[in-house]
Amino acid sequence: MKRALWRVVLIGSLGLVSFPVSAHVSFVRRQIPRADTIDATLRVPHGCKGSPTLRVRMRLPRTVLTVTPRAGAGWSVESSGEGGAREIIWSGRLSDRQTGEFAFAFTLAPNAKAGDVLFFPVVQECEVGVERWIDMKGKPSADSSGSEPHDEATSPAPSIRLLPGK
Repeated sequence: MKRALWRVVLIGSLGLVSFPVSAHVSFVRRQIPRADTIDATLRVPHGCKGSPTLRVRMRLPRTVLTVTPRAGAGWSVESSGEGGAREIIWSGRLSDRQTGEFAFAFTLAPNAKAGDVLFFPVVQECEVGVERWIDMKGKPSADSSGSEPHDEATSPAPSIRLLPGK
């Protein structure tokens, strides 16, 4: 009887433990073949601690020469920065429990090559609060699965690893 009760207590307490989930802002495809023009989609899986997302600001790496952002339904988009777009800003409203996807196309400088990792720091502005996905200290993920994008960063900047062109 004591053993059965112990099992019930143990199993019940497991429900109280908070397990980490992959809830970082990241790219739909984290590895992309090097090409003249690359299409990418940024995924925002949630708001800021219960608050809806109102704006997503993404910095572009220096190796990005040109960018063509796309506005999703209910969202506006603009580019800013001196000497060409250095940031894309999407504005709209995304419920805390909704996943949003933000698409854009870009071209790279000729010196960008297969094996390079491009970091795209993101600031997610919400009705209440801000999430900064800007850490570039962790190792980028080598796969395109749903695993954590960086092994050391707590707020990892989304990244793309360039693969050899097709």
